[in-house]
Amino acid sequence: MANGRLTARAAPHPLAAVARERGLAPDALALAAILARPWAGVVLSGAASVEQLHSNLTATGVGWDAELDERLAVLAEEPETYWATRGSLKWQ
Repeated sequence: MANGRLTARAAPHPLAAVARERGLAPDALALAAILARPWAGVVLSGAASVEQLHSNLTATGVGWDAELDERLAVLAEEPETYWATRGSLKWQ
């Protein structure tokens, strides 16, 4: 979950807003995005608690569509930006 950046406590506004509209937690929506990709044979959630695992597992029931792709495309990051941001985060 990108070191917590895609969870309810820190989800970027576009992800949080769409998740709220669809009655989902941001982590489930983020995982659904990955699961919708045909090249993603294995998806690691990083769940560290039973509660997180239960939330993550709801991603398997999310119907992904072109509207979600379009609305959440603004969240894409260049690899360099992702790794620089991740490297600056406090590990918990």
